[in-house]
Amino acid sequence: MTDVGPSSLDRSRVLEGATKLLADGVPRRAKDIASALSKSGAWVDKSLVNSVLSKEGKEQFSYDRITFSYRLIGSSEAAADASEGSAAPTAQSENAPHREAVLVAALRLLSDGKPRSAKEIAAELKARGLAELDKSLVNSVLSREGKGQVEYSREDHTYRQTQTSGDQS
Repeated sequence: MTDVGPSSLDRSRVLEGATKLLADGVPRRAKDIASALSKSGAWVDKSLVNSVLSKEGKEQFSYDRITFSYRLIGSSEAAADASEGSAAPTAQSENAPHREAVLVAALRLLSDGKPRSAKEIAAELKARGLAELDKSLVNSVLSREGKGQVEYSREDHTYRQTQTSGDQS
C-alpha cells in the first residue's frame, strides 16, 4: 500500500504534471518525469509515474518500449511518431532519446535562423530535457533524418534550417 503523505504528489497531480511536461512533444522516461515533478517540492517516484501514466493516462500517453519513454498522444510530434510506429528498431541505449524527437527539437531550435554547431545544439537540447544527448547524435540525426531540412556549413561547422523547411511551419 502506497502512503501518500504531504511530501508526495497525488495521482491526479502526477497526471496533470506529466501532461504539461510532455506537451512540448519531447519523449521522456518515467525517471525524468519524476525528477522534473519532484522539483516542485513534492517527492515523486518513477514507479508512481509509470503506474499513473499506464492506468489513468493510458488514452493520453504512448509508451515506447525501445527507448522506455512516454509521449503525449495529442501533440503533433507524438502523433507523427505514433503513425510511424516502431517498425524499425534502432540500436539505442535505453537512456538515448528517440531520433525523431531529437530532429523535431533541433528543427524547433534552428527555426530562429541562427546557425549553431552540433555541440551547441546538443547542449541546448540537454538543457531542455533530452537526456543522453551528445554532438555525435545531433550530427547523425541532422545529416540523415534532417537531410533536406537543414544545411551544414563546412566553413564554420554549423547547421541552419533550410528556407523550404522553415516555410512549412
